[in-house]
Amino acid sequence: MDKLFLQVLKMSITSSYVILFVIVARIFLKKAPKFFSYALWFIVLFRLIAPFSFESIFSLIPFNTQTVPTNVVYSQISREIRSTGQVTNNSLSGPVAHTNGKPIQLWIELGEIVWLLGMLAILTYSFYKTVELYIKLQNAEHVSKNVYELTGLKTPFVFGITKPKIYLPAGLSNHEKSYIIKHEQTHIKRLDHLAKLLAFIVFSIHWFNPLVWLAFFLMTEDMELSCDESVIRELGSEVKKDYSTSLLMMSTGRRIIGASPLTFGENNVRRRIINILNYKKPRFWVVVIATIAVLTVGFGLITNPRTVPSNSNAEKIQKAETWAEALKTRDGKSRYAIMSENMKEQFVAEQKKRSGEDWNYNIGGSSPWVVDYDIDIHRDTATITYHLADSDGVKYERTEIITFGRENNRLVIISAIEKIAEWDRVNYFAPNAKRAMEVYVEGLLESDYLKLLSLAHEAPFDPAGQDIWDTIKIIDVKVIREDIRENKACYELQLDIEDGGNSAFEKGISTRWLWLVKGEHGWYVEGFMTGGAPDASWWNSESIKK
Repeated sequence: MDKLFLQVLKMSITSSYVILFVIVARIFLKKAPKFFSYALWFIVLFRLIAPFSFESIFSLIPFNTQTVPTNVVYSQISREIRSTGQVTNNSLSGPVAHTNGKPIQLWIELGEIVWLLGMLAILTYSFYKTVELYIKLQNAEHVSKNVYELTGLKTPFVFGITKPKIYLPAGLSNHEKSYIIKHEQTHIKRLDHLAKLLAFIVFSIHWFNPLVWLAFFLMTEDMELSCDESVIRELGSEVKKDYSTSLLMMSTGRRIIGASPLTFGENNVRRRIINILNYKKPRFWVVVIATIAVLTVGFGLITNPRTVPSNSNAEKIQKAETWAEALKTRDGKSRYAIMSENMKEQFVAEQKKRSGEDWNYNIGGSSPWVVDYDIDIHRDTATITYHLADSDGVKYERTEIITFGRENNRLVIISAIEKIAEWDRVNYFAPNAKRAMEVYVEGLLESDYLKLLSLAHEAPFDPAGQDIWDTIKIIDVKVIREDIRENKACYELQLDIEDGGNSAFEKGISTRWLWLVKGEHGWYVEGFMTGGAPDASWWNSESIKK
């Protein structure tokens, strides 16, 4: 759900720019048939609903949101939740400190809840009003074909999806009916009833963006204006006066059919009448120019700008070398100079936490130390592989991924993610069985691979372990039963798993058995099982001395 929410935000941001561009384009298309303005709104629909596009040098979008995939954004946020500023200040300095605060995740979850509740409220209310209107329309009288009349209606409209029907207020003259029915039949012929339904659903997903609702209003207006022009072209300019009169009479005492996406309540009658009276059949060259303009703008808005070619990465390589060399010399000043403002704030906060007010840009640890490093640039990221050694001659490798961005027209480092290594692993011994269980449960709730590994001493190390745990979300753990003896203990735990991610965990309520043993230095985990409580042989066997 986090990834979906972030993807919707990305599409909404891109679409906001497209909406503003279309609004400006409508001004230049003022003299052109309104069909061209109406067509541009389908580009907005595409941007709001499609999480992908293709790149072009002719793109009119000033930024490319596709260069930062949602899963990368989510992974970065997840790691910030575990340890804010961990990489910039404590790089390769030893065991990672664990934190319990999750402010970023809480804000994301709060945003998701508000987004879902808002969308649910809009769709539920619209569905309710649609059903209410459907029941009311059962009393309508059939006139001809798909045309119906109903006493009490203030405005005509189209209602339905696969078999749309035209509903008219009772008491209209035959003269008025002819124009109104023609207008509504044109809507149906052009499939406007389906276009409006799609637009309403898509815009409801992006309800939090005010520009989206402005786009919905303007799209509906352009739909009506272009439909009026279509009727005039078909019936001839001589009907403009009578057609306008019918619209004016229909507007007296009328109200819009609101809240139902399946209806076409006519709106902005004044604008429609002015447009009808001023409408003239466009000259051929006007249509040609407008067509070329709309196709050009459409192509420019539907495509993303091309990413920077790989042969222009010299500045990124230089920044990555500066970043890596700083760790080699353990002097963070050069890193600080190329950080984004947000990273600088994190850096200073971590330095003060580590060294107090007299901090001095010192980073890394004295052992193991960086001997050399390799750098691999890929688009907006650089993967740095550090080669390390300690005083005993043992060699290590460490991988760090830094992400580039632009701030105040300069290239900066906006994030750094450090992959854990096997030597990050520490063994933790609890003073008693209860504390061992509590620490292990904390690790489950925090999705903290290293904390879980610190208690499970015999478990094999997986370099991708934390990446897997980043996809797992356990929202509650309850102790159902416990059996604590002199040197061993067993807890039956009930897990409420919201998302099993890329693990063997399945969503829902699950029971696990936590087996603990007491060694020479304290309590630790021997197993976390699904098969039930240990048998008598386990209880009677000798404890492992550690």
